[in-house]
Amino acid sequence: MKKHLLVFAAAIAFTLGLCSCGAVADFPGAIFMSHTKPVAVTSAPVGSKVGTVTTMNLFNLVTWGDGSVNKAAKMAGISNISHVDVKTMSVLTIFCKKTYYVYGE
Repeated sequence: MKKHLLVFAAAIAFTLGLCSCGAVADFPGAIFMSHTKPVAVTSAPVGSKVGTVTTMNLFNLVTWGDGSVNKAAKMAGISNISHVDVKTMSVLTIFCKKTYYVYGE
């Protein structure tokens, strides 16, 4: 019975690992992944201001941070957003960090 529970627990842990942000990226890396890609673009010209917000995830069980575009824009004093990028970093699909960059004037 203990052996079955151990196998079941390992299967659940493996499945949760596959569900982390590293596994759903464009180019997933089982050990390490880091890339930046666009999220949104408007017709506004590229601005000189940039605001950032970060969210993090551990074991796909606990997530913390505020990843709202509105907060990033307010922190940087941006009222006219030109585009938004996201940088994703994942280690062993256990830890994931996403940083959103909001550009504008």
